[in-house]
Amino acid sequence: MVFKNFRLQVVLRVVLLVASIFLFFSIGFKATYVGTQVALGLLIAAQTIWLIFFVERTTQRLIKFLNTIKYDDFSESFSPRGEGQLFDELYERYNEVMRKFRDIRSEKEATTQYFQTVVQHIGIGILTYRKNGEVQLINNAAKRLMQIPQLLHVEHLLPQAPQLVEQLLHLPAGQSAVLKLKHAREQVPVSVFVVDLKLRGEDFRLASIQNIQRELEEKEMEAWQNLIRVLTHEIMNSVTPISSLAGSVALDIQDVLEAQPSQTIVLQREETEDMGLALQTIEKRSQGLVRFVNDFRSLARVPTPKKQLFSLQEMFRQLQLLFQEEMAHEQITYVLVCTPASLQVAADRELVEQVLINLIRNAIHALADQPQKKLEVEAFMDSDSRVVIQVTDNGSGISEEAQEQIFLPFYTTKRTGSGIGLSLSKQIMRLHKGSLTVSSELGTGTTFTLRF
Repeated sequence: MVFKNFRLQVVLRVVLLVASIFLFFSIGFKATYVGTQVALGLLIAAQTIWLIFFVERTTQRLIKFLNTIKYDDFSESFSPRGEGQLFDELYERYNEVMRKFRDIRSEKEATTQYFQTVVQHIGIGILTYRKNGEVQLINNAAKRLMQIPQLLHVEHLLPQAPQLVEQLLHLPAGQSAVLKLKHAREQVPVSVFVVDLKLRGEDFRLASIQNIQRELEEKEMEAWQNLIRVLTHEIMNSVTPISSLAGSVALDIQDVLEAQPSQTIVLQREETEDMGLALQTIEKRSQGLVRFVNDFRSLARVPTPKKQLFSLQEMFRQLQLLFQEEMAHEQITYVLVCTPASLQVAADRELVEQVLINLIRNAIHALADQPQKKLEVEAFMDSDSRVVIQVTDNGSGISEEAQEQIFLPFYTTKRTGSGIGLSLSKQIMRLHKGSLTVSSELGTGTTFTLRF
């Protein structure tokens, strides 16, 4: 057992090698000792090679340890071989590192399995793939939506869902798109949202695909209910007095006919004036009803935007000239800011001007009772590189309840007005693939934001 000690064996080999070399040179180079010298030379060479191989055994075990890490083969173990306390401790450290790697790999595999199970049970379709379209992961919800048992490449969806393939490969990161997937004889609306990921230096895309049929139906039903409620309210407001007045005139005429059965009927001036006034009222309310119907028809006749690139600074100058006299008369501080001055947007200029004119006029009305009146129109580019225009006033503000309904057709907080201006403006922004939102605080002011 003693001769298995590494240190002792190295010392013995070195001593024997030194003794052999000393003996080789001590006998001299005499012809009578040629055979002895050759034998000693061979012995020295053999001892040297033997010592090298013996020392390299430790290096080989280190290489073996590193290879287990390189190839993730942690089943290997290193047992002590009686080479001394130092080597026993070294092998024990090797084994500890191997056990640690095994624990890490087991934990990693368990975590991966857990997240894969979670992803597979999510109701929203999840799809991860490389930029070239090679699919890495697809969950059960995505398979059900696309009606496929498996998917290896995004382009394999081209026969049944070419629009989906186009969005998956080219939709800008952080944006969503709505399209339809064919299910048997039905078209199912889905929302697709894509983000870019980088994993170990490689680019990936993660897409979520969600069936929004129920949400759309609920929103559609809510919109119809709101529209019907507004329509019935407005129509009843006009039809009820018309019906009442018409009934009163009919009764008056019936009374006159019964009172004067002869062919010639004589009406008193007062009676004639009353009937004339009633008919004028009926005509006026009928005209109001016709205007209401025309306003309603205009909501469905917004033209398709003819987009072209134009300067916002130039448009602001024209708006300043347009409202200059009115602002001076109302004593409103009127500020238009475009940052940078060269900022441009691709949109239908006439329609955008219509939206801004409507918002500016609303702001002027909101400032009517304010002692210090200020109206600011500002254009800039946000953090997502989207062009934003904001119209801000320091008027009386809008209540939270009104903010929720202010974009509904025919809803208005003003005593006079059709209530379609903001609805038209929001529809124009939708046609531009943009948005129109409002933020307001009572007693502080209101900001309308156009985002292209």
